[in-house]
Amino acid sequence: MKALPEDISILYNLHVLDVSKCSDLACLPRQMKYMTSLRHLYTHGCPGLKSMPPELGNLTKLQTLTYFIAAVTGPDCSDVAELEHLNLGGQLELCQVENVREAGAKVANLGKKKNLKELRLRWTSVSDSKVLNNFEPHDGLQVLKIYSYGGKCMGMLQNMVKIHLFQCERLQVLFSCGTSFTFPKLNELRLEELLDLKRWWEINERQEGHIVFPVLQKLFIRHCGKLIALPEAPLVQESCSGGHRLVWSPLPLLEKLFLRYCRKLIAFPEAPLLHESCGGFRSAFPALQVLELEHLENFQRWDVAARGEQILFPQLEKLSIKNCPKLMDLPQAPKLSILQIEDGKQEIFHLVDRYVSSLTELILNLENGETTSEAECTVIAPVDINKKWFQKSPLIFMELGCCNSFFGSFAPEPWNYFIHLEDLCIDRCDVLVHWPEKVFQSLISLKSLQIVRCKNLTGYAQAPLEPSASERSQHLPRLEVLSVYCCESLVEMLNVPASLKELTIYECDKVESIFSKQQQGMSELVQGSSCIEAITRTAVSELSSSPMNHFCPCLESLHLRGCGNLPTVLNLPPSLKTITIWECRSIQVLSCQLDGPPRSQVSASINALEPSSETREHSLPPYLTYLKISTCDMLGGILCLPKSLTHLIITNSGFTSLECLAGEPPSFKYLLLHACSTLASLPNEPHAYRSLQRLSITYCRAIKKLPRCLRQQLGSIKVFKRLDAQYEVMAFNPKTWKIIPTMVRERRNYAKLRHADCRIEMQEA
Repeated sequence: MKALPEDISILYNLHVLDVSKCSDLACLPRQMKYMTSLRHLYTHGCPGLKSMPPELGNLTKLQTLTYFIAAVTGPDCSDVAELEHLNLGGQLELCQVENVREAGAKVANLGKKKNLKELRLRWTSVSDSKVLNNFEPHDGLQVLKIYSYGGKCMGMLQNMVKIHLFQCERLQVLFSCGTSFTFPKLNELRLEELLDLKRWWEINERQEGHIVFPVLQKLFIRHCGKLIALPEAPLVQESCSGGHRLVWSPLPLLEKLFLRYCRKLIAFPEAPLLHESCGGFRSAFPALQVLELEHLENFQRWDVAARGEQILFPQLEKLSIKNCPKLMDLPQAPKLSILQIEDGKQEIFHLVDRYVSSLTELILNLENGETTSEAECTVIAPVDINKKWFQKSPLIFMELGCCNSFFGSFAPEPWNYFIHLEDLCIDRCDVLVHWPEKVFQSLISLKSLQIVRCKNLTGYAQAPLEPSASERSQHLPRLEVLSVYCCESLVEMLNVPASLKELTIYECDKVESIFSKQQQGMSELVQGSSCIEAITRTAVSELSSSPMNHFCPCLESLHLRGCGNLPTVLNLPPSLKTITIWECRSIQVLSCQLDGPPRSQVSASINALEPSSETREHSLPPYLTYLKISTCDMLGGILCLPKSLTHLIITNSGFTSLECLAGEPPSFKYLLLHACSTLASLPNEPHAYRSLQRLSITYCRAIKKLPRCLRQQLGSIKVFKRLDAQYEVMAFNPKTWKIIPTMVRERRNYAKLRHADCRIEMQEA
């Protein structure tokens, strides 16, 4: 909608008009001045508006106007002076302020509108405007947001509760003043993309006995590249022995501090003593609960004084440090529960243990440790680490990136203390070559495990007294989710416990089976045997030894992608409900666990593994509801579909036929087949398509004709339908079924008569 009809202007009794978030709206009715009963006009979120209708000042009952464009003065639009006699309240955004002259701003009287709670001033380009000169907002105005202001300093806005400044690229001094001052009500201050900001206020001297931000609770600073310091603490007249000055906290009630992309910021302001005595800890932020530092290239100290005293954050609960390369120390924070360090130095690892008694979430992604050998881990970790990890940790979530010190034979093992750990992610751990069984023995509460980009991980270590599959399956007894991503050397998967519900394996090109060799009872491949012989031996061993002893009885989801060396997917548990297989180009066989291995089934499996056979059968779990198979070139033959299946997606695969179990057809809701060049047969069961909502069959050249029962349902598919032109036939209507044979006979007779007429014409010619 680009414009409202002009007839709206005759709605003289209309009280509310809401066109907010109409992104294409370009103009409002020109005669809106006659809508004199209008009280609330919501125009925010309409970036296409170019101007406001003329004489809006006639709407004297208007109480809410959320967005006003101060366009260039003309007969077809209203200027800011039209707002003079409007008793506006709530929120107002004034756009294109560069068009407002100083006199017009005074006439608009924005600073005196007692019911206005939030004011936004937006310049469309960074330009110097005198609108803010002598701007004195009333005591009721709580929020001021300014965008792209072109001045070099701000006026005094001491009664504000929230101040947001965005993209004021010429601003050099935040507040202009000549004497001591304070912001007694300011609760939130946000500064973003103030590229030239250097100082907080014009006076260089430190405030004597006055706290500038006594009640500030939230401070956000982003992309202020020239800012060198946070507000300094005010001086106190008294001094203590040793010649040290006493200072107050510059931000005594600050609870949340976010600093991002401030490359010249080196340290926090001087931290005062927390107690009257001059000894003990110092803290610049005694009430701080959340601290996030990101891309501070030169930040290196928690206190500008750097006397060597320990800096304390007594209330800090969350600390996030990202890309602060010069920071080598962590503060004392007895209540810290969440610690996140991204791209930190390896040396910072040994400082984490000071929070062991309070942390519930730890994200530690250190600098890429490709050059860190297993022997070097002892240098990084402190010798007395086992003494420091003296109690059970409350840690629930842990993510470790390039943290080689946690693994390896020379590394300390604090894992016994993580009995409450539920979620663990191990990323880019180059010293991890074998599955860390000792680690897994300790993680009795773990529910989710992710292994990511561990390029040297191969599988289980070959030991003389190797634990049995049953012993290994007792590790991680509560594990429900196992995800392995981009482990390029991985051959053997982890022995999974019976509690597992979801298994994901992505981009592990060398993995040979989705379950461990022990667990699946796989026979060793005989050297010199062909690939197909090896698969046959495996299948026979599978069918004869393991079906009566199902493992993974709780597994519901299986996701495979980019496992190019995976030849078979065997022993799929009957509990599976979702299977997705992408780009596994070597898979030839799919089979589920059986209740008993009839001999005919064994022989059938052997025959099914012949590469040239088009009758190879693949069985699926009986409760499967969702199946997606894509780009599995060697997965051909017959796919037997279970009754429970509702969503089927097959693309770029070699199946020849989709079949139902005898008397138990599925009930499709979603069926998508694409680029299956050998697929020639679909289920011909009426029940299979009666619930179909979405259908797509494209580039399946071997399907010459859709099943009759599917054609009967084409007219009933309303949500989504895409078919190649050859399948676009008339949908059967029940009322026309009886006349179809007659129509066919008539067309045949017509064709015969036409053919006979042609022969007669040729003979006469």
